[in-house]
Amino acid sequence: MLIENVFMELRARLRSCNVYITTTIDFSKNCNLKINIQSNCITLNYYNNNSDKFNRRDSLSSIESLSDCYSEDDSDDTIVIPLGEFCHIIPNSMSGLKIEKNNISFRILTESKNGGTFYTELLKTNADKPKHETHHVTFNVKIGDDVKINCKNCSNTVSKDKVQFKRVLELPTSNLDMSEWFCCNHGGCSQPITEVKPANEDFLYRLTYFVLSLTVLSEKSLKFNSKRELYHCNRCLAWLGIKNKDTVKLFNSTVKLEQNGEEAAILNHLNSLSQNPDINDFIYTIESLAKEFNLGLQYTLLCKLILECTISTNKKQYLLIWIMDKELQVLQNSDCINGTMKLKSSYLAKILYKTEDSLNEEVESWISDPSVVSTEVSKPVFFSGIDHLNQMSMKVPESFRSTNGFSVSYLKV
Repeated sequence: MLIENVFMELRARLRSCNVYITTTIDFSKNCNLKINIQSNCITLNYYNNNSDKFNRRDSLSSIESLSDCYSEDDSDDTIVIPLGEFCHIIPNSMSGLKIEKNNISFRILTESKNGGTFYTELLKTNADKPKHETHHVTFNVKIGDDVKINCKNCSNTVSKDKVQFKRVLELPTSNLDMSEWFCCNHGGCSQPITEVKPANEDFLYRLTYFVLSLTVLSEKSLKFNSKRELYHCNRCLAWLGIKNKDTVKLFNSTVKLEQNGEEAAILNHLNSLSQNPDINDFIYTIESLAKEFNLGLQYTLLCKLILECTISTNKKQYLLIWIMDKELQVLQNSDCINGTMKLKSSYLAKILYKTEDSLNEEVESWISDPSVVSTEVSKPVFFSGIDHLNQMSMKVPESFRSTNGFSVSYLKV
């Protein structure tokens, strides 16, 4: 089959569509390709040069001039990509054609399907706009239940044999001034509140982590981590969380819950997008932070996020994320029947990202920016998220995967 992968960025408001096609043919060799842009489809005709008549010219303009010497009946392989279901194409509007080995990329202009002209357009109502599904999660921790907290790697119990929580509460966002969490200071205290200290039987959660009092943990685990700032499993030495004075921050990706002899995740994703729970935690974190960004800056188009990960006592890594388009419509190939490529539509976020191994000037400028939202994530989520972004960036050719020092990727594809 000629086409291996089709990936299109459809922007109805801008009336444009960026097309990225990966083929099974290396066009750097002696072969020719004819691209025909019609109002309802894109047709690709591949010609394998076996005679002097089909010698490829040196200029890329020869691709457009193939219509003068080639007919569709002479092609060795023909693929039709119908787009009438999603948009109307303006014929002969192709621009920015770029062919590198087996990758083809170009841009086409589209027309509104709802009628109107270049100056006026009939817009859909909110009811007709497709809804972008978001993550929904549930916590398995219930008030009054006897539970244990185990290491997710080796199932070693790091809490006491029986733990009961009298309060299960969600923490507010850490990107607000903590003095704004309370309406007044109690006991005549004038000192500003800088942190929340859970009581002995409190379960305070936030995104994919939760904060507990050290009194909940077992003596063996506490003794093993008495001189550590990072909390590790006393059996397998797995990274579990971060210790801060009399509290510990554990993560959904590092520990699990045991109740009545059965183990379960502390956080369940009701509409998970991946079989890897760490990737689901990563996507859920990004979506939640993006919502918090909108609460304070409704009219800001671009969203900046920072994910921090404590690798060791003296080392942190940072993932800088710049969300360029929160609901980008993407068309991808789903099947090919009799030379006709079937496309499916989905909505995702197009982002720029980069990792930093230290607190350099760029990271400091992001952290000091009040419009940037940040949070801390576990090591499994941090590295699984980076691998996921690197994998999703493979959807486009290599020349389109980076810009201004950032890598280009997508979420929820």
